[in-house]
Amino acid sequence: METNRRALLAVTSLGHFVNDGTGFFVPVIAAILASGHGISPLEITVMLVVYYASSSLLSLYVGRWSDRSGRPLALMALGLVLLGSGMGGFYVSLAFLSGTTGFAGAALASFIVGFGTSFYHPLGASLLQGSFEKKDLGTALGINGAMGSVGRAIYPALFFAVGLALTQDSSLLVFAVVGLFASLIVAQHGRHGSEGPALQSKDPGAAPSARTALTLGIVVLTVVAFVRSAANLGIVAFLPTYMQYVRPLWPGAPLGVEVTIMYVGGIVGQPVFGLLAGRFDIRALLALTSVGSALSTLGFLAISGVSAIVLLLLIGFFTFSAFPLLMSLSAEHVDRHSTSLANSLVFGLGTGVGGVIGPLVVGALSANRFTDLTTGFYAMVALGLVAAVAVAAIPRAGGKAAKVPLFG
Repeated sequence: METNRRALLAVTSLGHFVNDGTGFFVPVIAAILASGHGISPLEITVMLVVYYASSSLLSLYVGRWSDRSGRPLALMALGLVLLGSGMGGFYVSLAFLSGTTGFAGAALASFIVGFGTSFYHPLGASLLQGSFEKKDLGTALGINGAMGSVGRAIYPALFFAVGLALTQDSSLLVFAVVGLFASLIVAQHGRHGSEGPALQSKDPGAAPSARTALTLGIVVLTVVAFVRSAANLGIVAFLPTYMQYVRPLWPGAPLGVEVTIMYVGGIVGQPVFGLLAGRFDIRALLALTSVGSALSTLGFLAISGVSAIVLLLLIGFFTFSAFPLLMSLSAEHVDRHSTSLANSLVFGLGTGVGGVIGPLVVGALSANRFTDLTTGFYAMVALGLVAAVAVAAIPRAGGKAAKVPLFG
């Protein structure tokens, strides 16, 4: 049993690595399109909204599909195929297209990558929720989430490193191959390993209705996740462009290295907060990370030099803590047979739609000028502090209304 859990943690961590590495690379691609292909701030905003919208809204469909089929690993493999295909689409857009056609190709690739990212978080979390006990769940989610942060950190730097040997455009083909290869590994484990039997009903066709996932705890957690994500993603989505056009960390700093520094903070933050989730009130930790992200951003905008590098690390440390905290809370507020859909509500509808609204607001406040991005950043900092206060509305786990469906 312990061997099976470790194998499941390993294969889902691989999925998280590829999923987050690919998905969080999209803002870097946006910055490249802006600098070398004449894409305007408005078009970048549209591209990011298409990406985040497809990721969040289609996640609900994927979560329900997983609960009914009882085959989360097979669906996870399909998501990785889409990620690889989307990176291939970006390659075509950068290497062979330009102007309006290039923008249309990039928007389509954004949709495909967004659809691909809609699979991992609800499915990976459900598999771990069904295989680990409460006292170990936060740690498992933290380790798993750290691998996602490793992907975020490595992909931008690897893109530029491969680009030195080949071309930047060809680097995207490497990521496409990685996505397809990872899908084969996950699919193989699904055939010979565990599909998370603790999550399945004996009769997959008799899965609970979608209403069972709509508990008070899940609904409130979804709202909090929405506000938190809008604040955080509004900043993170545009930071690569900000550092490219407005203020690099140091003169001539490579964009991939700058972004990697931020994501390295998440590699440390995910297991730290995952470990703390098993020992402290997760709601307090969620509030702490929202405040930490907001204050780190304020410091980064005001300070330059070595201190700015430290603050960029802290932004990553606090911002990319959502997975172990939100998914640990989600498991406490829903019946185990509806976990995929509940996770989709929290991470897809909440975190995902918030990730659409945040960049949209920042893009609008920038007035189509990169130099005005700070106006949107300050607005998101204020929203992040609101998210920290809103955490108090999340019901305590084990309360009478925590797992009771709101409708029927």
